[in-house]
Amino acid sequence: MSDNSERDESERGAASASQTLDRAIHLVRLISGARGAGLALSDLVRLTALTKPTTRRLLISLIDNGMVEQDLESRRYHLGPEAYAFGVIAAERFGIHRLAADSLVRLATLSGDAALLSVQRGTEWVCLSREEGSFPLRSHVLQPGDRHPLGAGAAGLALIAALSDEEIAEVLAVNAERLAANYPGHPLDALRQQIAETKRNGYALNAGYVITGSWGIAVALRDARSHTRAALTIAGVESRFTGGRIKEIAALLTNEKTLLEQLLGGASKPSDSEPQLGAVHHQRSSGRNPVHQGDDSYV
Repeated sequence: MSDNSERDESERGAASASQTLDRAIHLVRLISGARGAGLALSDLVRLTALTKPTTRRLLISLIDNGMVEQDLESRRYHLGPEAYAFGVIAAERFGIHRLAADSLVRLATLSGDAALLSVQRGTEWVCLSREEGSFPLRSHVLQPGDRHPLGAGAAGLALIAALSDEEIAEVLAVNAERLAANYPGHPLDALRQQIAETKRNGYALNAGYVITGSWGIAVALRDARSHTRAALTIAGVESRFTGGRIKEIAALLTNEKTLLEQLLGGASKPSDSEPQLGAVHHQRSSGRNPVHQGDDSYV
């Protein structure tokens, strides 16, 4: 076999392995997004557009490695013990998730509504944590593990508005088709106006753009140490966002953002023996070309 043939065969093998890994990670993300409900094999086949044998083969491998487990009664798939272990270890490394816990409790207590922490991951954002408030009427639209494109929702508006004009244009170009198909409350012309308003106000307002009657206010923040971009959100039903309360909630979020960024700035730095976050390879998300924001391996 010639050197060129061996090289071509090696490259095809590497591409196949990469495709298999991408598909497996996609399955884990889908199962994670289902949270406690889990997903059936038929759900995963439909969502991935893979064949049933391929999906089943990937799931068996994930089960063997502890990343996924199957409930013997319901036959639905859930995250496995290794996924939990990875999450615990990752949470210890990234200060924003740990330090934001107190911020979410304060925001939920003071506002009475749900307080949430989300992080940017390429051209998407992911909800990491949620703390419930005391008000009995709640919006349960956003839960930990949920993913949305930048620009959608309060956190998505806050995060995209914090980018440069060049980055905003890049993100909108990548997300345009997805926004048009799944987020009719965010047509591009209106979204550009919403981004401009967010920049002017210093906070983002989701006035039921994603789900009618479900509102939210968010502010963007940045962990200077890890370069993580994140957002704090207070979310609730529409009746909770009337009169001067929008500015009151925005002030609560802004105060907590300032405090959290100060805490993050004082967090202990990684030792010289540990890899620096900014040097970690930034992965591509779902085949898209994401805006670089530093390491995203915690998602």
